[in-house]
Amino acid sequence: MYSKNDKEGAKKRMVQKIYQKFYRYLLITLLGLLGICVWQSFFYVGGESSLEQYNPLILLLGTLVLIFAGIAVARVLSSCSQKILVRISIVLLGIALLKLFIFGFCLTYIPPYDLIHIHSEAVNMLEAEKIVNVAYYAKYPNQQPLTILLFFVFSGARFLGITDYNTVGIVFNILAIFLSFWFIYKICCFWSLKYGVISLILCIMDPMIFSWASYYYTDTICMPFMLGGVYLFLRAEKTKSSKIKFLLFMLSALVIFLGGKIRVTSAFVLIAIVMYLFIKSSLRVFLKKISAIMVGIICAIIFCNMLLSAYGVENKRYEYPITHWLKMGLNETSSGAYSSEDERTTMAQSTYEGKVQENIKTIKRRLKEMGVSGVEKLYLKKMTRVWSTAAFTESLQERVEDYNILYKYTIGRSSTTFKYWKQMVRCAILILAFIGVIFEIKRKGFQNSWMFITIFGGILFYAFWEQKPRYSLCFLPILYIIETYSLTNVANMKEMIYVKIKRRAAEDFCFDIEKKKQLIKGIGVFVIFCTIITGGLSYSKYIISRDVQKDLRVNQKTMYRDGEIEEIDAEKGVTQSFTSKGDFNTIEVNFLNPNHISGQTYILKILDEKKNTLYSCEFSSNDIKNYQFHEFNIDTIEAKGDKFYLNISPYQRYEKTIGVNTAVYSLYTKYKQPPDYYPDGCLYVGEKRYKKNDLALIVSNQHKDALFSPYGFWMILGIALIAEFFITIYFYTRSVGLSKIRIDL
Repeated sequence: MYSKNDKEGAKKRMVQKIYQKFYRYLLITLLGLLGICVWQSFFYVGGESSLEQYNPLILLLGTLVLIFAGIAVARVLSSCSQKILVRISIVLLGIALLKLFIFGFCLTYIPPYDLIHIHSEAVNMLEAEKIVNVAYYAKYPNQQPLTILLFFVFSGARFLGITDYNTVGIVFNILAIFLSFWFIYKICCFWSLKYGVISLILCIMDPMIFSWASYYYTDTICMPFMLGGVYLFLRAEKTKSSKIKFLLFMLSALVIFLGGKIRVTSAFVLIAIVMYLFIKSSLRVFLKKISAIMVGIICAIIFCNMLLSAYGVENKRYEYPITHWLKMGLNETSSGAYSSEDERTTMAQSTYEGKVQENIKTIKRRLKEMGVSGVEKLYLKKMTRVWSTAAFTESLQERVEDYNILYKYTIGRSSTTFKYWKQMVRCAILILAFIGVIFEIKRKGFQNSWMFITIFGGILFYAFWEQKPRYSLCFLPILYIIETYSLTNVANMKEMIYVKIKRRAAEDFCFDIEKKKQLIKGIGVFVIFCTIITGGLSYSKYIISRDVQKDLRVNQKTMYRDGEIEEIDAEKGVTQSFTSKGDFNTIEVNFLNPNHISGQTYILKILDEKKNTLYSCEFSSNDIKNYQFHEFNIDTIEAKGDKFYLNISPYQRYEKTIGVNTAVYSLYTKYKQPPDYYPDGCLYVGEKRYKKNDLALIVSNQHKDALFSPYGFWMILGIALIAEFFITIYFYTRSVGLSKIRIDL
């Protein structure tokens, strides 16, 4: 006869066995997906061939150098005392914070896309105390939590007398990212302090998250909630007091749920935690823990509903259903990214039910047209665009406030090295994640299941959802933790290999260490040789070949415009004053309504401060397109902070004329006067002055130039060769140390 406890134990073992198989299959699937991402990160960055952007051999060599350097660092840290590791941690946290502030305020983006609506509405709420932009927030209710959060942050800033809310948003984002680093460190410290130090090094080495320091959107703001919840959960697991354990589980679920309201992908962590608890604990213990989690979720729901009812808006007629994002995710033309055409077709439906029906109809049609092979190709492209590329910030390169030296070397004309560094780090992250999965498969345990299930959920989710390359940003902290796990395991595995070799040498003196020494030497020489050959082959591409480079002087390009000037004044036209800190030879203007006229001639003039004409040319309405920037290549005009005037006027009086688009970065509010985001210029239409409004204008100096200077190219190549040489020496000397074992024995 079996006792009740025996039966419960048998059931638990059976459930564990089933879950073990399930988890193993999940890991194997994740291994395959990461393997694809690794391959794509070298050859098909963003889902397209990357051979024109990157040299795969350079990426491979650089990635291997990074990984082996990481292993060497992990080995060195193993010999450090706890006291030294604590000091290193403090220094690394200080470096991280300093780096965040440098990137945040030297690479400051003018709020674009959805952030411009969120910022503007948060400022509006300081007076209205409620969201008033029903048209936008009813369509995208997921944006309301972040808007309300920023409203509270801005309210606190106003209480302190601070009214530069864009700066407040940047500081808030910097603190959110820094807090995320702190939680990553504390989570890894549950393994050991050495793990925590390694995680901080990995955070600092990845340039992507720092490039996003001034972009205070859901991608980064959700991070401290997600990681804070994980930290509370792990702390609860190690706590013996049942009351404190219940409280920590409750707080963990509450914090993660709030993060999920800011960005829904944070919820994958909560799902992974629940799955972990289900298999690890007995039914009785699981019910206790899940009850605490449910209490936390309920509290979070009540809290969120209270805030949304007080400050939010709701209009089912305008709301986009989930099917809308699934429809865009199946758009083969846009590669599953945002599609303005898809948005128009959804918006055209007058009811929520009509939107759902139209979306489902389109989804069925696209699935039928693409077939299985077409869907597979699309999902592959989407997956690689989200996970295999580190080129997030390139789309923001024309939205920075100051084109300084940091801009030049990170996004601008001399950013090739930085781009390679970003992609090498991304390749290294994916490879180490791949290795981490292998270690997890061999461990046959569940302690780390929460982080692998989270990444698996993220990859699966964006295979179906609308995609953008930056959507993997919020998962980077989890990848850092997996990366730490992999590096330390590789380093420990190397140590275990040494022990095994020593044991074997004690038993069998026939062990030939010389073969290993020769192998290490051969690999090192081969890698150095490949680097030299690659450098020689790349010289013509990066030094001799000359591509068009653009040095921006004025950038008033924006998606969101406060106003449109329907017609240019027939008497004096449109005039925009601007200041240029350097020479320029290109003017770009965004025109309006050229379609209803034909063959009309216009004159473009550049005048100096004394109104002397420096350049003049004629152009036809047939040459320009509606809502697009038209480029004028002019004679080079020298400037060193000088003031100029751009004038556009009709050649003669026309009954109807073209118009122009004006740029205000929509940081204006309904209740306050808009700020002047281009104080170095002013817009005039005839004699009328448009205050705090400017022409949608781009002024730049375009020239053909090599991506690298010969000095910079050979310096980078030299650094790579030196690094490879010392890494080879390090591993060779370690093998020499092993050979001494035989002598001692």
